[in-house]
Amino acid sequence: MTEYVYLRPPWGQGKPQRFEARPDLIVPLMNSGWSQCDPPASGEEEVIEHVG
Repeated sequence: MTEYVYLRPPWGQGKPQRFEARPDLIVPLMNSGWSQCDPPASGEEEVIEHVG
């Protein structure tokens, strides 16, 4: 089974991207400013508006 990690681009510019969890792939990215983050939301969140 292949494992994946989500990385956020440097300075928060752009959307998180999924990469294979291989040191030869993610170490150069992290050295250039990418950082690990949580997976993006699935988009199925319920929005509740409070009307006063």
